[in-house]
Amino acid sequence: MDAVADTELVVDARPVKTARIANASALVAFLVFVVVALLMKRENAGAYFGQQDQIFTVVLGLIVAGGLRLPARPRLHADTTAVRTRGYLGNWRTIPWEAVVAVEFPKSVRFAQLRLPAEERLAIYAVQRMDGPYAVATMQQLRALFAATHPDED
Repeated sequence: MDAVADTELVVDARPVKTARIANASALVAFLVFVVVALLMKRENAGAYFGQQDQIFTVVLGLIVAGGLRLPARPRLHADTTAVRTRGYLGNWRTIPWEAVVAVEFPKSVRFAQLRLPAEERLAIYAVQRMDGPYAVATMQQLRALFAATHPDED
């Protein structure tokens, strides 16, 4: 392959609908915590809420919002050398194309999968059934890239 063909064979994906839902829910949760912190009464049924309590409530809102954003984190980057994928937690995982047996999206599962030797499967959380046409287009590109990296298996 020449350099021009290599640059064209790149697939990048991320969840779309799940990311929108996650970002919206994180924003709403954070705003609720901020409003609660601002509206905390100084004295409530004998309890005293000070400025430190208000600050901690906002910090707690940041923590909750960060947790709610986890479904927006998965990514996929594939080129002619390897597939790099990242899930909800953890770092990038690199799988060379030589180790990939097939690229699948069974009807019974929510995420696309890479089939590895010994029937091992690796979920690609960035390609989700919920994304409909976007997921279909991503799978077409990923399968084309798989075919380009496995020419002897036609």
